This record gives sequence, C-alpha cells and structure tokens, in this order.
Amino acid sequence: MNFTIHAIVAVAAICLPASAFAGDSMRLSPGEAAKIELPENPSTGYTWRIDRDASDGLENIAITDDGHRRGAALPGAPGTHRWTIRAVRRGHAAIQFVYLRPWEPSPVETRRVGIEIAR
Repeated sequence: MNFTIHAIVAVAAICLPASAFAGDSMRLSPGEAAKIELPENPSTGYTWRIDRDASDGLENIAITDDGHRRGAALPGAPGTHRWTIRAVRRGHAAIQFVYLRPWEPSPVETRRVGIEIAR
C-alpha cells in the first residue's frame, strides 16, 4: 500500500508540500502542520483508525480527521483517508494507524509515524 505524508509549512500564506513514506518520521516546528494520507476502501469494510493506546505523545500534537475521499466517482471506488497533524509543543509523538474492519479482532495492516517537534 502507498503511504503519503504531506508537510505544509505556512509562511505568509505560502504552503510548501513534501512527501514521505510509511515508517518515516517527520520533523515539525510548533504551529506547523502536515497531512497524512493512507489508501482506503471502506466499501470492503476496511477503514484506517488511530490506535491511541499504541500511540505516544499525542498531547504534543493536534489531530484533525479529514475523512475519506474517493479516488473515482464510481460507487465502491477506493480512495484515501486523510488527517491533518499540527505540532502544538516541543517533544515527540508517534501515531499508530490500524487498517481494520470494526467487527474483526485485529488489523490487517499497521502503520506508525514518528513526529519530532523542535524549533
């Protein structure tokens, strides 16, 4: 599965994107934001969720769930699930994402993203 992280640096309303892959870490400054996108097909029952118990330092970031967006206008078409991560204070955070069907006991895939927040 493809995995994309888009870092957004807002300076005087200018946004500069950057990409990374699964297992990578990102470095943000307090106030800086990044987008994380994971391919998802909820028509099969599988969705990405954040496993808060397996994540660390979530108090150092703010997470906005931007939801699922279909890649094509066809019913059942796969798309991506997106989150916006904003660094709140210095420190470290690690977000654990799980791809699962809510009625099944364990995920079929897990992704972890480390975030260093420094000035």
